[in-house]
Amino acid sequence: MVTVPAFRNRKGKGPPLVVLTAYDAATAAAAEAGGVDAILVGDSLGMVVLGHDNTLEVTLDDMVHHTRAVARRRTNALLIADMPWLSYHLGPDDAVRNAA
Repeated sequence: MVTVPAFRNRKGKGPPLVVLTAYDAATAAAAEAGGVDAILVGDSLGMVVLGHDNTLEVTLDDMVHHTRAVARRRTNALLIADMPWLSYHLGPDDAVRNAA
């Protein structure tokens, strides 16, 4: 399994890191089959999946829902998820609580 330290250590060394954005289980499974190093669940899902005009409408619940779907199919890649607007801007305590 790709860990944060392994990912960080490989940055700029050896073969390039491969990261793919996924918003659902099917895309995550394809990414895993392709051997990606990391899967990003980006707040861009607001426009790509949810039909919003920008990322500002994406909620923490939206991100959790899609991250869980991706996590169900992730077996090796590092899983990275964006935190939506205002989920971390209100101060360190709120940022840590929302990240948890």
